[in-house]
Amino acid sequence: MKIEGQFLFEKAHSGAVWNFLTDPDRIASCLPGCEKLIPTGGGSYEMTMSIGIGSIRGKFSGTIRLHDVHPTTDYAMTVSGSGAPGFVNGEGTIRLNGSETGTEVTYSGDVSAGGAIASVGQRMIGGAARMVIEQFFKCVAEKLK
Repeated sequence: MKIEGQFLFEKAHSGAVWNFLTDPDRIASCLPGCEKLIPTGGGSYEMTMSIGIGSIRGKFSGTIRLHDVHPTTDYAMTVSGSGAPGFVNGEGTIRLNGSETGTEVTYSGDVSAGGAIASVGQRMIGGAARMVIEQFFKCVAEKLK
């Protein structure tokens, strides 16, 4: 399933947005359901999240790895997690584009899910993912003010 979108951080310098989006403590403070995000070295992180989609709820443990990092402009991310509700794997990119009005972040990626969580359907998974992403970026924007 493809997930893509953009978010404009009004009046936020791209360096400040970059620093936030690459700081595990700050990311964890805004990521809904994030219980821990611990650096393990080499751009990799161990993560635990509690999340629900429809009637399927549970805790996921997994890893996030940042790669192909070009400071202040873009990076690629690989995510893998599993738990009682099933598994989620994904790959994507984050791009920052600064302008006079602020910084626009564009994201795109592919996500696959299996197990009970996949039974809710791609439409519901996609909607839940977009909602979590939107909540995350709104929190980041608030904290950058």
